[in-house]
Amino acid sequence: MPQLSTHEAMVWEQFQKGLSTTEIAEQSVEEDWSPAYVSRVLNRARKKIAKALNDQANSHRLDVESLLDYKGILIGFDYQANAQVYIVFTMKLGVIVWYKHDSYAGKLCPECPKEAECRDTLDTIMEEYSITLRPDEEQLPMTQQSIAIFNKLAAKEIPRYKRKES
Repeated sequence: MPQLSTHEAMVWEQFQKGLSTTEIAEQSVEEDWSPAYVSRVLNRARKKIAKALNDQANSHRLDVESLLDYKGILIGFDYQANAQVYIVFTMKLGVIVWYKHDSYAGKLCPECPKEAECRDTLDTIMEEYSITLRPDEEQLPMTQQSIAIFNKLAAKEIPRYKRKES
């Protein structure tokens, strides 16, 4: 897991909640941060997260399809397992490697021994990245729900750098 500094962690969390660098700077009154400083801190965090995601992809011998460092997700493919793989950075759990799958050793979600662990992992991702599921997606088994969550994360709108209006 990348070791983010205190400032990097603060900026990363606020950026993922939809705040622009200017808004983050305005909210950090005690630190007296400028938007330029926040941008530099965010870029340092992105580099650390990208390295951690790439390191995991390399250790799993994946072909990287896309790396969205500003969203904290890498999408790859494992030819040995013939599966799509999602690698996601979370503040709480660190780097998560999730293989797209239909069952766990032939057992579907309700009978799977890992169901509670999977639910906790997906809930953490949804909370940290402010992702909500539609009612029809909430009814899906977790194996399919996870794909909806990762697709929403990959498609998530990220705030752009905004200048102060005069």
